[in-house]
Amino acid sequence: MGVERPEVLEYDILVRIDKEDIHILNYLLEAEDHVMNIRSLEGEYLRVIAPKDMVLDAIRLLESAKTVVDLELVELRPNDGNAG
Repeated sequence: MGVERPEVLEYDILVRIDKEDIHILNYLLEAEDHVMNIRSLEGEYLRVIAPKDMVLDAIRLLESAKTVVDLELVELRPNDGNAG
């Protein structure tokens, strides 16, 4: 008998971006409904949350935003249920 792990429903995507560019990124992301939400700054990283079935679309959209704002995708991790 193994320990049952809860199903991952959402992922956090950590993004390195200048604070001054977050509002521009937010405008770009608003064009795509239900792909992801900007959540909070965690130290020097912006935390974006995406549902598991949209996480690849979210990553592609963030990659395409690099043509407008300087950003770097730093980490992808399962969300622990914390929406903060």
